[in-house]
Amino acid sequence: MRALVFVLLLALARPAAAEPIRLYVTNLGGNTLSVVDGRTRAVARTLPAAADPHFVVATPDGKRLFVTMAGADQVWVLDAGTEKVLTKLDLGLRPTHLAMAPDGRFVYASLETSQEVAVIDAAAPGVVARIPTGPEPHITSVSPDGRTVLVGGAESHQIFVIDAVARRLVERVRVGFLPHLALFTPDGRRAYASSTGSNALSILDAATRTVTGRIELGLNSHGMAMAPDGRTLWVASEVGAKVLAVDLARGAVLARIPVGRMPHTMILSRDGAWLYTANMEDDTLSVISTATRAVVGTIRVGKAPSSIALLER
Repeated sequence: MRALVFVLLLALARPAAAEPIRLYVTNLGGNTLSVVDGRTRAVARTLPAAADPHFVVATPDGKRLFVTMAGADQVWVLDAGTEKVLTKLDLGLRPTHLAMAPDGRFVYASLETSQEVAVIDAAAPGVVARIPTGPEPHITSVSPDGRTVLVGGAESHQIFVIDAVARRLVERVRVGFLPHLALFTPDGRRAYASSTGSNALSILDAATRTVTGRIELGLNSHGMAMAPDGRTLWVASEVGAKVLAVDLARGAVLARIPVGRMPHTMILSRDGAWLYTANMEDDTLSVISTATRAVVGTIRVGKAPSSIALLER
């Protein structure tokens, strides 16, 4: 009896697992956003968008959504409660990808054509700075302390390093062929750069801004998601139509999980239990259990889904 009571108390003391409420999916080829019910894993409704909705991020409190409308040269700001458009920011030539600062104060938007990153004040939405980068700034990520922004520079085979405090480019790091994303570890000490043109990840030392090694994957890589404990990196291979689970301590691939065609980007639940991939060529999301490393559901959305934002309880 004492043992049973202890187990029950232990269970009650554990923090509740993150509960997916809604997923917002940009359908790049359909000019819409799919709103997916996180519990039923079905599309609840479809929202109209402007031309080429490319990327969506949510504020940490889940109250607002920022969406790039690449074909309209805008970023839309939506109220996540009402799903109404609050404002449309004119950014300039072709904004594509977004990254949210961990504290939710700023959003970083990459503008591929004008070769810069726009800094958006998230509270009173507006552009507060523009930072020149280099050719084709792509997916951006922000360090855990919010002081550094990494931008994939696909055409130059470099990662652009931005000082978020000074708001200027401070380094260009040569990595693998056609890099699209570099993602920080939770402690901010390292970053891993994907490569759509090769079969290896580049390992970056965040302090020295140098490449210190590679991890051979056997497949190319694009979107990625980092486990909360920093032990596993989830990597989407567009060519292989697989998601790879990479053990970062060993530098080895633990599993190759078949998903839909051309998994482009992905998002991980806050507790690391669920992984969602946007599969552009078959208009679906794959739902992966990270515990079993297996697909547990497939959700049909709009045409050419390119990114996902996740709201959780």
